[in-house]
Amino acid sequence: MSLLMFPLRLVGALVAWAMGSALVIVIEAAVTHGHAPAALVFGTAILALCVGAVAGTVVWQASRLHPFQAVVVLAALVVAFGLAAVLGGAAARG
Repeated sequence: MSLLMFPLRLVGALVAWAMGSALVIVIEAAVTHGHAPAALVFGTAILALCVGAVAGTVVWQASRLHPFQAVVVLAALVVAFGLAAVLGGAAARG
């Protein structure tokens, strides 16, 4: 059974990493309207990797003993990403 859970845990952690990273990048793009200075772009990329790593680690650890909590974390990341994308798009349009 644990062998079957490993791929699901891995995919969950990778999705959490990607969503955490994308969330930071979407917020940065919305705040700067796509015209960020180079230092902010590099800083945001590093922050995105860190946030993604933390989100992936949380999902990886939670999925071992509490798979429902891992699903809740993934759902929260998806909702936060969608909200940031919608609000960022609205702010960019003015």
